[in-house]
Amino acid sequence: MSSLHRLFIRTFTLSGYSSHKMSETNRLDTWNERWEQGRTGWQKTEVNFALKNHGNALFPSPGRRVLLPLCGKTLDLKWCYDEGHHVVGIEGIEKPVADFFTEHNIPHSIDQLSWAKLYKSEDSRLQIFCCDLFGIDVKAIGKFDSVFDRGSLVAIYEEDRERYAELMKSILSEDFRYLVNLVQYTPTENFSGPPRNIPTALVEKLFGDKVSIEVLETLNRTEEDPKVKGTWGLDSMFEVVALLSPKK
Repeated sequence: MSSLHRLFIRTFTLSGYSSHKMSETNRLDTWNERWEQGRTGWQKTEVNFALKNHGNALFPSPGRRVLLPLCGKTLDLKWCYDEGHHVVGIEGIEKPVADFFTEHNIPHSIDQLSWAKLYKSEDSRLQIFCCDLFGIDVKAIGKFDSVFDRGSLVAIYEEDRERYAELMKSILSEDFRYLVNLVQYTPTENFSGPPRNIPTALVEKLFGDKVSIEVLETLNRTEEDPKVKGTWGLDSMFEVVALLSPKK
């Protein structure tokens, strides 16, 4: 599921947060260029292990409404759809959205909304909004029973984390389940992401007012991923799967 291109954050003001100065056009153009040129090493050819191993925790009941933020064209979308859930993706670049429906031969329609371009299956059970994540219409998009965050929190800029958490919390239903993949390592001068280091304590700080956090799985990626010690020059890296649920 998706995607180092997810680090882009377009200029937006939300709940009192100031707009960023970096050009939103430049940020989007960077990732649009990579999709156009096929430089998409983040795109996986199989469903993410966290869904396979912990899908029952994310979906404690059938027919859940699930959000995959900054989804690209991840196979996780199709997996959730095939499991019978109501699937919503949000993605800033249109090419992977269009490619997703074409590659999976899913009949669909395209609607131009005031704040997004909406691709949706004929049964409307699979929808992907092509827009700025921070520019979504919160009321229009509605609440979510489940969220699968494989590559959003680890990709966004540090200064955007608080407003990202506030946005996510604002669209959760009362009985939500939120599955998030975290990457944990000691940043260096040569590498600080993406994927960015997200300690479990940071998740507690960002979401702890509303959620309880349970670590479901921890994988040592140090030896199996040659980039860790090679390209990135890190001593070690771990991937942690955590489940967020309503705070008791």
